[in-house]
Amino acid sequence: MALRLILLSLCYLGAYTSAHADTLPDPTRPALGWNAATQTEAVPSGPQLQAIRSQGGVRSALVDGQNVRIGSKIADAVVTRIDEDRLWMRGPGGVQELKLFPEADKRSNAPDRAKKRTAPASKRTRKETE
Repeated sequence: MALRLILLSLCYLGAYTSAHADTLPDPTRPALGWNAATQTEAVPSGPQLQAIRSQGGVRSALVDGQNVRIGSKIADAVVTRIDEDRLWMRGPGGVQELKLFPEADKRSNAPDRAKKRTAPASKRTRKETE
């Protein structure tokens, strides 16, 4: 009798949890609106610089899946320069610059050489203080 009661309880518990499993929230699902900022950003128009490669001192770039070098044509424009992180091309609208990482702002870690360095007062020599 006790065994029947245990088996009946387990069957009822299994049926109850499977019937209500679809109402439980998924703990691995991201919260609503977690990427709302990326969805509202405008998609850049025009050609996109995807990669820059340097081999034997000659640079080439991957623009919209097309491998280009200096002198290559992209639509109505001609590639005029390829640097380590950008490409320039001249077309009917003028010169256009494509950056490999347009959102990155390159900042120098080197100290400003224009600033004159002076030693702290405690480390100045005797001649400087007289």
